[in-house]
Amino acid sequence: MRIDLHTHTHRSGDSTTTFDDYVTAFQESGLDYVAVTDHLTIEGAVELRRRLGEAVIVGQETRVAEGELIGLFLTERIPPGLNAAQAAGRIRDQGGLVYVPHPGDAVRVSVSLADLADLCRRGLADIVEVANSKVAPHGSIPAARTIAEANGVALGAGSDAHVEAAIGSTYVLAPGAGIIGPADLLRSLADGEIHSVHFDPPRRWRPRIVPPTSHPQA
Repeated sequence: MRIDLHTHTHRSGDSTTTFDDYVTAFQESGLDYVAVTDHLTIEGAVELRRRLGEAVIVGQETRVAEGELIGLFLTERIPPGLNAAQAAGRIRDQGGLVYVPHPGDAVRVSVSLADLADLCRRGLADIVEVANSKVAPHGSIPAARTIAEANGVALGAGSDAHVEAAIGSTYVLAPGAGIIGPADLLRSLADGEIHSVHFDPPRRWRPRIVPPTSHPQA
């Protein structure tokens, strides 16, 4: 199974990918599963799950005091203004998984490597992103992999796509017959292979398409 664990739609506010764009790109990507992880909202993920079915994992990327965290398999929005431990608790209260995106990346708002190590030691991270298409020069994050492996935390990867062309550019190739829930994903990632590239095409200009009811990016 090919799984991209970190993607965005126009609901993020900083992505130009409409729902129609996303559906077409996913169908052409070769992916089997994809996590939709918009900033501060699960609305886009819920809509795409309606359109694409169980291929979509409902997620959300949220700003925390230490950087950013992603919740996977969510049923409710995670509010802003929390620290990492509080956000992890909210995610797990829903039965979700705590995914740490682009740790140590100084270019973006990210959990530091020191905070990542602390989260892993405290058992507050379920998956660490060790590859992300926006990370130059080749998409991989070796320091994050070292920390995750030292603490027995699952390795994940995602395109962090903000344009439709990037969806599926970085992914995990994992065994398994399907992903129904969090336990299935973790079992698959245990024997997964990370496939990463640096691919961050510019976002083309288009009239603002974020509905006024969307939450602005923190």
